[in-house]
Amino acid sequence: MEQEVLHLLEGTTSAQEGTRKSAELTILHLYNNADFPFALLSISTHTDIATYLRQAALLSLNRYVQATWSPKFDEDFKGTVVLTDEAKAGVRAQVLNICTSDSAAGTDDRKVKNAASLVASKIASVDFPEAWPELLPTLLQIISGTGPDSQVHGALRVLSELVESGFSEEQFFAIARDLVNGLQTVALNTNRKPIVRAMAMSVFRACFDTLEMVMEDHKVAVKGFLDEALKGWMPFFIDTIKLVLPEPPVEADETKEEGLPSQWRGLIALKLQVVKV
Repeated sequence: MEQEVLHLLEGTTSAQEGTRKSAELTILHLYNNADFPFALLSISTHTDIATYLRQAALLSLNRYVQATWSPKFDEDFKGTVVLTDEAKAGVRAQVLNICTSDSAAGTDDRKVKNAASLVASKIASVDFPEAWPELLPTLLQIISGTGPDSQVHGALRVLSELVESGFSEEQFFAIARDLVNGLQTVALNTNRKPIVRAMAMSVFRACFDTLEMVMEDHKVAVKGFLDEALKGWMPFFIDTIKLVLPEPPVEADETKEEGLPSQWRGLIALKLQVVKV
C-alpha cells in the first residue's frame, strides 16, 4: 500500500489539474482503510524519499485525523471513526517518535519534524489527557534531560503547538509550572545550542500569550504564576540582553548549518526571544 500512497502523493503535487484532483479523490477513498495512516507515517520517515513528499504525507495525515479521528473535530469530521483505540495509540506513538527522534539537524529534517508536530498537536487537542496521558510527561522528560539537541528541539516544537492551540485553560494551568520549569532548564543550559535555547524562550513567550487571554477570569492564578516564574528568569533575561555577539561570519559561510554561522544565528535568535518576552 505504501507505494500506492506515495504515487498518489506525487499526483497531488502535479501541475495538471486532472491528475491532481484524481489523486486527491482517490486519497479520500482510502480514509476507510485502517492501513492508510500507517502508510503515510512510513513514507514520512524514509530519508531516500524527497522531503516535499515526506511533508505531504504528514499534511495528508493531518487532514485524515481531522476527518476520521473524533467527532470533537466538529465540521471537519466526516461521521465515522475509522481506527480502533489500539491503532490510534500506534499512530500517536509513531508521530511523537518522528517529532522527537535524534536525527540529523538539517533543514529537510526540521521541515518533516515541523509537519509531524502539527499532527501531534491536532491529535492532542482531542485526546489529551484522557487518551494520551503520557504525552506531556514524555515531552517534559525530554526537555529536562540530557538528550541530543535535535530531540529537545523536536519536543519543544510539539510543546509550542500545544501551548498555542492544543490546551484548554484548565489543562494549561494544570501543567504550567512543570512546563515553565522544563523550559527554564533548556534556556539556561549553555551546553545547548543557542537556537534550541531560543526555541525554549519562544514556547515560554507563547505561555504569556495564553495567560493574557485568560487573565480576566483567572487574575489571582495568573499573578501568582508570574510572580513565582519570573524570579528564576529575570537574571537570565538581563544577562542575555547584555550578551555581546561575536563577529558575524563571512558572507560565504552565512548559510552553513553548523559551526560559527549556526552559533551566531542562534545567539541572535536567543536575544530576540528574550527581548520579545
